[in-house]
Amino acid sequence: MTNGPINSFKKGTRCKICTGCGRCFGGGKPDVVCAFFPEELFPPQYPPISGESGGEEEECVAAADIGTTTIAMQLRRTADGRILDTFTCLNPQRNYGADVLSRIEAAERPEAAQDMKRAVREALGQGISRFRRRLSVLQMQTADTEKKPVLKRLVIAGNTTMAHLFMGYDVSGMGRYPFTPCTLSAVRTRFLELDTLVMPGASAFIGGDIVADIHALRMDEREEITLLLDLGTNGEMVLGNRNRLVAAAAAAGPAFEGSGGTYGADLMALTARLLEEGLLDSTGLLAEPYFTNGVEIGGVRLTGRHIRQLQMAKSAIATGIRILCGKYGITDMGSVAGVWLAGGMGYYLDAKAAAAVGLFPRELEDRTRPVGNAVLEGAFLYGREDAAGAPPKVPAIEVYNLAEEPDFQEKYIAGMELCPCK
Repeated sequence: MTNGPINSFKKGTRCKICTGCGRCFGGGKPDVVCAFFPEELFPPQYPPISGESGGEEEECVAAADIGTTTIAMQLRRTADGRILDTFTCLNPQRNYGADVLSRIEAAERPEAAQDMKRAVREALGQGISRFRRRLSVLQMQTADTEKKPVLKRLVIAGNTTMAHLFMGYDVSGMGRYPFTPCTLSAVRTRFLELDTLVMPGASAFIGGDIVADIHALRMDEREEITLLLDLGTNGEMVLGNRNRLVAAAAAAGPAFEGSGGTYGADLMALTARLLEEGLLDSTGLLAEPYFTNGVEIGGVRLTGRHIRQLQMAKSAIATGIRILCGKYGITDMGSVAGVWLAGGMGYYLDAKAAAAVGLFPRELEDRTRPVGNAVLEGAFLYGREDAAGAPPKVPAIEVYNLAEEPDFQEKYIAGMELCPCK
C-alpha cells in the first residue's frame, strides 16, 4: 500500500479548515510505499538455527508481500533477521482493476489471466534482481574468513487471489458463492532458481498475508485476546488468542486506499476534525456553506461523496468487529487487550480519529498500536523456520462470511453513523 498523502500539495496553499498537518510549509508524512514492521515495538528475538554455523555461506531469505495495490519485498539474513535491502513497486495487475473481484472477473479471459501471472512475476523478478546485485556487492566486501551472503529461498505471502494469480491457478471459483479456491495449502515451487514457498491461507478472503500477520504477532500463542485489523482495498479482521481465532473480511472500497485526493488515514483524521469543529454531523452531512461544494481541508477538497465512501468503508469494518466479538462471546471490550493496525494505512492511522468516526469502540483507542508491514515479518519468520526444517502449521482459524450473518445489514446501516467527538 502507498503510505502517506498521495496528493501533491502546493506550498503556500491555505485550507479553509487548518488541521496543522504542516504541508503548506513543505511538511507532512514521508512519501514512502511501505511501512515495515517496527523493531522498536517488537524487538526481534530469533533463536539459533540448527546447523547454521557450518559451511562457507550465510543464507538469506527474500520475503515478498503481493498486495492488491503494492508489492513489497525484503532481503534478510536468515540467522539474525537483519534487513539487507528492500524493494517496492505498484502491483502491475492494477491495469485489470483496483480490487480483487475485478481481477477475478478479468481472469475469466485466459489471455488476461496469463498476462497477470506474467506481470506479477516480472515485478518480483525486478526485486530479486536488485537483491542479487546487492548481495554481489556484499560478497565482494566480505573478508575471506567470513561467510558470504547468498540468497537461497523466497517466501511469498498475499491474499488468496494474488497467490492464485502468481501460480496461474484458476480463480473463477472465488468469484461466486461458495467462494472456493483451488488450494489453501502452502505451495512449494521453483522461481528464478530459488526454492520458493507460497504461504498457506485460511479461506478465499483470509489468505497467506493474514496468516503471516498472525504469525508475526504471535496471536495464536498469546494468552491475552487481541484484534488484528489489516486495512486496505479489502479489510481483514482477526480476533482471539491461542485458544481460538475468528476472522472475517470486508470490502472497504477506495476510501482506505485514497479518496478525494488524500490518503485513507488522512481522510479519517480530516473527517474527525470536521466532526470536532461541528462542520459535519453524525449522519455524514456537511454544514453550510460547505454542503454543496465541500470544504478544503488538509490540502484537498472533501465533499459529501468522499465522506460517504469513508462511512461505507468504516461501517464494513466496524460491523465485522461487532460480529466477530459476538462469535467469540465478547460483550465487554475490556476483554480485548489490544488492537494491531497492520498494513500501510494502519501505520499512519490515528487511533483517536479512528475511534472518533466509529471504526472501532472508543474503549480500544488507548490499546491500539500500528505494526507496519507485519506480512513481511511473518513471511520471513515462516521462511526462517522452513530453513530450519520446521515450517509452522497454519493456525486453526474460524472464518465467517459477513454477508451470511442474519443481522449484518442491520448492523451495517447502524454503523454508517459517525460518532461525534467528545
